Amino acid sequence: MKNISFKTAKNDIIAGIIVALVSIPISMGYAQIAGLPAAYGLYGSLIPVLIYAFTTTSPQFVFGVDATPAVLVGGTLSALGVTSGSEEAMKLVPVITFVVAIWLLIFSLIKAGRIVNYISTPVMGGFISGIGITILMQVPKLFGGSAGTGELIELGIHIWGQLQYFNVLSAVLGFGTVVIILVAKKYIPKFPMSVVLMVLGAMATAFLHIDRLGVKLLPHVDSGFPKLMVPDFTLLKTDTSDIIILGLTCALVIMAQTLLATNNYANRYGYKVDNNREVLAYSLANIASSVSGSCPLNGSVSRTGIADQFGCKSQLMSVTASITMLVVVLFATPVLEYLPV
Repeated sequence: MKNISFKTAKNDIIAGIIVALVSIPISMGYAQIAGLPAAYGLYGSLIPVLIYAFTTTSPQFVFGVDATPAVLVGGTLSALGVTSGSEEAMKLVPVITFVVAIWLLIFSLIKAGRIVNYISTPVMGGFISGIGITILMQVPKLFGGSAGTGELIELGIHIWGQLQYFNVLSAVLGFGTVVIILVAKKYIPKFPMSVVLMVLGAMATAFLHIDRLGVKLLPHVDSGFPKLMVPDFTLLKTDTSDIIILGLTCALVIMAQTLLATNNYANRYGYKVDNNREVLAYSLANIASSVSGSCPLNGSVSRTGIADQFGCKSQLMSVTASITMLVVVLFATPVLEYLPV
């Protein structure tokens, strides 16, 4: 935490609050992609983020529930025949997260951080593009349908089938939100438009009762600190090879993707990061996520960009983000139920 100073603390705190608020819909959405109830995305943004803040050597990178591991875990659950959001999924995902953490710990011990020097840009670009296509499975939610699973052709078939649930108001809200965020990002990049749209969405439900017009709302989230748990390792007996291979894949992707982005920021602002210490931080944060019942965590390029826009210079940003999310989980979860899907 050596980068903290009174001169930059104000910007770090503001950036942390904004990152936490933006993380609410992001983390809840990706938790559902990973097969968990939405609340576990919030739980993965508490203790794990705090642990990362105190162990990372990067003063400004954001770590938390993100797309890549969520998609990998969700796809594997589908292949294993595990229903998303079921009791079985809630028991299995933390085990997967713990296996990911162990792989990351092994990578740290053998100093595998140097692997980022051998990853080509086309390979990483292709991988991220594939993740983007997989996230398209969430498209039906934009017009009132439900998300699907499977490959690209299955996605098209699923979207066609979900058109029977098409709701005009949901479509206006969903696609309108995407357009507004993209335009705001281009012309007013420092304005927290995502947070503003969340507030407006909640107000539309509270005062205009858009849920009565067929607009789906986020599910109920119990208030209070998450119950810490020991993962049920007996589940490894049935799907051992699948879980270990998935854990290895997730760990490799988390290490490569996050280290590449972290070093990019380090080069841009003229400081150094310790790659092996970073991988250790990823491991410890994922152990905390497993104990919290959540999914594997990854570096977030988009939220790091938001923190950077607000002048973040130290890990105080991540500490603030964790504390802000704690306040949300303890006192503000009833408000989340007013947010349109």
